[in-house]
Amino acid sequence: MDDPILGSYLREFSKTYDLEGEKESDIFEFFSAYCVMHRDFSEHTELTDAVVAGTHDTAIDAVAIFLNDIHVVAPAQVNEISERHRISVDYCFIQSKATRNIKAAEVGSFLQGIREFFGKSYMPANEDIADKRDLSNHVFDVSVRFRGKPKLHIYYCYAGSFKEDENLIARAEAGMQDLRDLGLFSDVSFEFLDSDRLQQRYQEVNLRVEKEVSMNEFASLPQIPGIRQAYLGLLPCTELVTLLSNSDGKLHKAVFNENVRDFLSRNPVNDEISATISSDESQGRLPALNNGITIVARGVSLVGKKFTLSDYQIVNGCQTSNIIFSNKSKLRPETVVPVKIIEVEDKEIINEIVRATNRQTEVKDEAFVVLGEFHKRLERFFLSIEGDEAHRVVYERRKRQYSDTTFSPHNIVTLTNLTNAVISCCFEEPVDANDYYGVLLNKYRDRIFQDSNSMWPYLLAAKILKGIEGMCSGKNRRNVWKFRFILAALVRKEFGKLPPLDSNSAQQKYAATALREIENPEAFSRLILGAEKKLADAIKRQPKDFDPRNAHQNRKFVTELLNP
Repeated sequence: MDDPILGSYLREFSKTYDLEGEKESDIFEFFSAYCVMHRDFSEHTELTDAVVAGTHDTAIDAVAIFLNDIHVVAPAQVNEISERHRISVDYCFIQSKATRNIKAAEVGSFLQGIREFFGKSYMPANEDIADKRDLSNHVFDVSVRFRGKPKLHIYYCYAGSFKEDENLIARAEAGMQDLRDLGLFSDVSFEFLDSDRLQQRYQEVNLRVEKEVSMNEFASLPQIPGIRQAYLGLLPCTELVTLLSNSDGKLHKAVFNENVRDFLSRNPVNDEISATISSDESQGRLPALNNGITIVARGVSLVGKKFTLSDYQIVNGCQTSNIIFSNKSKLRPETVVPVKIIEVEDKEIINEIVRATNRQTEVKDEAFVVLGEFHKRLERFFLSIEGDEAHRVVYERRKRQYSDTTFSPHNIVTLTNLTNAVISCCFEEPVDANDYYGVLLNKYRDRIFQDSNSMWPYLLAAKILKGIEGMCSGKNRRNVWKFRFILAALVRKEFGKLPPLDSNSAQQKYAATALREIENPEAFSRLILGAEKKLADAIKRQPKDFDPRNAHQNRKFVTELLNP
């Protein structure tokens, strides 16, 4: 890497995401996808599902489809989301070059690859691209549920410094026009992201940001246990827009990571807020008509009437914030909104704030799951199990909970990870694990995360799945990534029948035996390779019309594999 500063970012990223030892160009592809997708779309984007592996990638290095800001990777997810809501669709395509220069021909090939993704194909395409094309076709099959035509977002990421070039701009414009002419999209955008912009995005994704806002009317709250300082006030909406904007002036979605409610563009509450802002007569009444916004920050400093907030997030008021931001051109300087600004000392207090402040409108049940007592005990249990760094897992109930620790993503299990792991390993339903986690929590609500459950099967399932995913990190062994839930089920079954989840003593004994094997790298590797062989042999035995690319979603095949 010629750019030493960008090189340091790549080293930090590769260490954090277990990509050390990968080729620099491959690391840069994952880094670019991280800086784009985790900032502009969803921090829950699974990069391994987005980055394209192997040759014949049609000049596309990463592609992801988002429905209502949810990264979808399987038709079942598309069906579930489209059945629950009308959907907004976003396509994201990325080309990444770890070089200082851009070649117009490479830009042209990239745009041609995208053109063929949605139409007739001329270039040979690998399995990753073919899978994503099939998924895209399924998305368009439910187009009757679209809120509007999809938006197409294109990014060219590279390690140089962008300079205006007529040939580059012309090539990009020509390719964009070809895509517009397809008539499939409501908007087509193209961005060149150079070294400086990638660095800036990386900082924003990791919330290493600091913003200053002015607030004339405020009062400090009395001392509260677990809270360093807190203020109530009336923040000018124009100042709120400053807090909500990223470096491109667009909505900075990462500041809503702690918020439990998805933004729903059309519901009575949002319509009322929008109508209030749109009316000159009623805009001034906004503070009286709205419950306000709660902002939690790692650091809050006050000088005069200027607040400096660092590493802040909005934990209540997502809908109000979105509506204000989308109507920012209509805001008058004197229009204010009620806010609470809280500098938190005790991280557990954040969960209490989230629960207490999010009762104004309907919130999905899955949003509050991690705030329950069982999940608190599970978090403490995972932390109590000592071991070497390579084999420890911790349960992250709150986004970025372990950002200030030595734990890296390969140690961290989220609610989504854990739900997938338990459904695969304990319930032996790896096909279901491909669904959206909210659907799974509802489907298995009487079986999973029950107060009577032993903690041991959750730990065992988490270690099995995280270990398998670790073997597929980067572009290593990517051919088995989509089968990881099946492999997890096969590995767990190697230890015999699982005792009832409520039998703690039996589960502890079972887990002790299994964990000795799993925490032995050679033994665990043999188990995984053995599971892969069983899977490969089963696929080979299928008739000619069997589709091996989608074997992980074929319930009949998987059931027979797990129960020969």
